[in-house]
Amino acid sequence: MRHAHPENPRNGFTLIEVLVALAIVAVLMGLLLVAVQKARQAANRTQCASRLREISMAAHAAHAARGSFPPGIGDFPDGTLAYGTFFYHILPYIDQRPLYEESAYSGKQFVGHHRVYRQPVPLYICPSDPSVSPDRTATDKDGNVWGVASYAVNAQVVFAVDYKGATKSPQNYARLTHDFPDGVSNTLLLTEKYAQCFNGNYPTGGTLWAYFNTKPGNQAFHAGFSVSWNDYSIGPSSKFQVQPTPFNGNCDPTLASSPHTGGIQVAMADASVKFLSSGITNYTWWYLCTPAGGEVIPADTF
Repeated sequence: MRHAHPENPRNGFTLIEVLVALAIVAVLMGLLLVAVQKARQAANRTQCASRLREISMAAHAAHAARGSFPPGIGDFPDGTLAYGTFFYHILPYIDQRPLYEESAYSGKQFVGHHRVYRQPVPLYICPSDPSVSPDRTATDKDGNVWGVASYAVNAQVVFAVDYKGATKSPQNYARLTHDFPDGVSNTLLLTEKYAQCFNGNYPTGGTLWAYFNTKPGNQAFHAGFSVSWNDYSIGPSSKFQVQPTPFNGNCDPTLASSPHTGGIQVAMADASVKFLSSGITNYTWWYLCTPAGGEVIPADTF
């Protein structure tokens, strides 16, 4: 009597099944990486906004203590003569008084003393800025090393300018609300700006928080925007860049610049933080830069 033998069960997967499984895993891994990257970008953007807010609040604390915002570059006495940039003068208000006091020499405060300008300040760095070097410094065209920043101050507020916005002096003392007839909620105080940024016209450049050289030709290093030492860096043509790529060859250091998709984060003179779409017009941008231009800001700007 014959007995039927069951067929041998399959002991593994076919090559096609293995390839399909690997393809599914690869797709899932790709989706996961995209999700993680987006989550990281969102977290970095939030952190950048938080730092903008903290810097603007420090400027307001300086105003409360001294009667005005610090100048773009100039004297801002703090019990003794103190000379430096806007970002230098607010150091005591961002828990960086030890660094500020390190610049003291013979009864004076100067950002150049003891090479304080070389020190990176963590609050001044946006984690989304791809141009920040591991040591958070950059070298100017003369070979000097400086601490970098990812934020810049509006020169139309902290510089003395004429009716066109051209610089008369980098030393101005803007007061709330006296010097903001357009309204503090309609005037930019701070924006994002790449730490390192250069192109064919500017072989070196970026944002150096303590840079105090005001001679023509040195605009590429200042922690400011809408500075008129270059004809097109004021007026409507001064509108910000979005993700200039690469930063080391296709980036204009005289303009504000954003590492975020679709626009730039800004702090207004009232310390509120906003996101400006890259779709705003050049004119709306310039209206926001001027504290006393008398322009009307479009209702859909923010």
